[in-house]
Amino acid sequence: MMYYESGLLRARWASWQDVRAGRKAQANARWGWIKAPGDRGPILWMQSFSDADPQRLGIELAKAMAETRRDLRMVMTFETEYPTLLEQYTAGVERLGYGFGPCDHPRAVERMLERLTPLRYLALGRAPRPRLAAALGRAEIPSVLMAAEPGPHVPTLVEAIYPRDIRQAEAWTGCGLAAPVQDPVDFSTLFTIAQVDPNFRAMVRGTEDGPLWWIQGLDAAQWAGWRSAWAASPLSRQGLLFLGGTDAPADLPGLSQWRRTPLPAGSVIVVDADRWYPALAAAAQAVHLQTASPLLQWQVYAGSRPISVSPGVILNAVEQLDADTILTLEDPAQILGHWQALRGDVMAARQRGDATRRIFWQERRHAGERLPEFLQRVFDW
Repeated sequence: MMYYESGLLRARWASWQDVRAGRKAQANARWGWIKAPGDRGPILWMQSFSDADPQRLGIELAKAMAETRRDLRMVMTFETEYPTLLEQYTAGVERLGYGFGPCDHPRAVERMLERLTPLRYLALGRAPRPRLAAALGRAEIPSVLMAAEPGPHVPTLVEAIYPRDIRQAEAWTGCGLAAPVQDPVDFSTLFTIAQVDPNFRAMVRGTEDGPLWWIQGLDAAQWAGWRSAWAASPLSRQGLLFLGGTDAPADLPGLSQWRRTPLPAGSVIVVDADRWYPALAAAAQAVHLQTASPLLQWQVYAGSRPISVSPGVILNAVEQLDADTILTLEDPAQILGHWQALRGDVMAARQRGDATRRIFWQERRHAGERLPEFLQRVFDW
């Protein structure tokens, strides 16, 4: 059950449902029954909430912090579990424990703080909820907020705020907090895969000459429209269409079941795991993002391909983008028509892809310069 607010009855109901479904650890964690890893050493509590990107960011920061502070124990809690992500990236990370976190009921957060007695609290992706923010203040536990959107409730003892971009930085500055707002930096660029073996296109097309096209972020209502538009498009005569999102139709093949043999022109394939993102970002002729997390956007930027987005997508490094570098499009037929035009203007397509790749590398260099400063902060705790 995904309830982590402060309502007593709803939290108890969620925990009862978890126990019935065999999720006893999640039910216990919701009420703060957490055990810290190891026996000795100060504890850093990292809270990554429900999104996958902050969870991955926490893991990668834990790797760096483990090298800086050999005595530091780290506990990362979350409200949604991504087992594949955890299994893939936590292997070998020393002194890191992870699991479900507490709800925001006062009893749960007080118990959590009593059991961990954390040296610091690190929020990843959003500010803490109201009862936890108040409890951190009462316990005088300093907080660091990273890549977090401003919220109405912020701990009273904030050591530093690390905004992900200028938009976040301006929002935090406008809140009038006494806490120091650091220069924007997106540390997730440091673990974005930037160099990809370019053989994916040859593997899926074999000796045939035909481009790959990629759309990511579809919901259940959008698959049929894209399939119909693709079938009517001249691009389907030679190319392949890769579609990613939620609630994919059962009759479409997934990339995870692909047998590493060439696919026939016109095929529609489901991108059913994020491990395919680097290869697609480097191999696709163009990419459209219906929705996109910051980490996925950086991956596509690094792939150096023309990008379009749907209205409402908040772009990475938007202040550095020229107006015509990333286009805003919505209708499938409109996007496919744009792609058809790109095939006839190779130079423009290359320039647009090069522009986003330059922005990615600028941000990665900036993040590499800033990481030692953050690690020095950790060392000084």
